[in-house]
Amino acid sequence: MLICISLNTYGQKDTLITGDKTILPTNISTLHSPHKATMYSALVPGLGQIYNKKYWKLPVIYGLAGIFIYTFDYNNNQYNKFTNGYLDMKSGKIDSFEGYSNVETITKIRDNFKRNRDLNVITLAAVYLLNVLDATVDAHLMDYDISDDLSLNLQPSLINSFDNQQAIGFTLSFNFNKN
Repeated sequence: MLICISLNTYGQKDTLITGDKTILPTNISTLHSPHKATMYSALVPGLGQIYNKKYWKLPVIYGLAGIFIYTFDYNNNQYNKFTNGYLDMKSGKIDSFEGYSNVETITKIRDNFKRNRDLNVITLAAVYLLNVLDATVDAHLMDYDISDDLSLNLQPSLINSFDNQQAIGFTLSFNFNKN
C-alpha cells in the first residue's frame, strides 16, 4: 500500500526593475521543494531525508524497518508452526507439541504470535508514515529563520487580578527584530 501526500507550495511572484527601466519578472521561491521531499520519501523510504541532506536519519529509518520486518517474520513463522501443531493435536496425530499437551495452551500461544505479527505490521506502517512526515516537515523548515534577531524573554512580574489583588507570575515575550 503506497500512500502519497500531495502538497502545493507557491513562491512569491515579484518584479525587478533594472537600471534601464526594464521590468523583469522574478520568482522568489525556494529551490528546496517540500513536495519533492514528500514524494521521494513516499516512493523510497529515506530518499526524502537524502534530498534534505539529513543523512544521519537513514540508519534510524532502515534500522527500525529491519527490526520490525525481522520480528514480523519471526512471529509469522511461530504462528504457522503453532497452527500446524494445533491442527495436528486436534486431528490426533500427536499428543504434545513443543512440550505443551493442552490444546487451549497452544491456541493461546498461537493467538499471541498472531497478535504480535499484526502489531508489527502496524508499527512498520507507522515507521513508513513517520518517514514521509519527517521528510516533509524537514523540507518545510529548511528556510526557517533561526537568526539571533529572534529572541524569547522570560521575566518575573506582578499581575493585577480582576479584583485588584496582585499575584506573582511570569511574563513571556517574543521579540522579532528586523534590521
